Amino acid sequence: MSTKRIILADGSRLLREMLNRAIHKADNLEVIQEIPNYEELPSLIEQFEPEWVIVPLPFSDGAVEWSEGCLATHPFVRFIFLSPDDGRIKMKWQESREADLGNLSLNDLIEILEADLQET
Repeated sequence: MSTKRIILADGSRLLREMLNRAIHKADNLEVIQEIPNYEELPSLIEQFEPEWVIVPLPFSDGAVEWSEGCLATHPFVRFIFLSPDDGRIKMKWQESREADLGNLSLNDLIEILEADLQET
């Protein structure tokens, strides 16, 4: 199984650090960048070609809509949006596909990140 590259963007530093530690424990996941905002994402996605971008934020932030343009340019990337305030998790990927993942445990999230990209 190949290593999945992940960018953690935006959200609180504490949440990014917690996610980074959990992801670091998985054998085939690697956080390649951790950034405090998502304005840098287009250039980082271009540079690193990650399989996943995780954005912890309030859903009113507009990043979910912003991701549509990014997906048009980079259809290989998948976004996971976490809302720590109300526990919602949304995944977006190519062809405007979207799924509400509900209240996942951290282990469930790691399993999704580790899954082969063709499975989801």
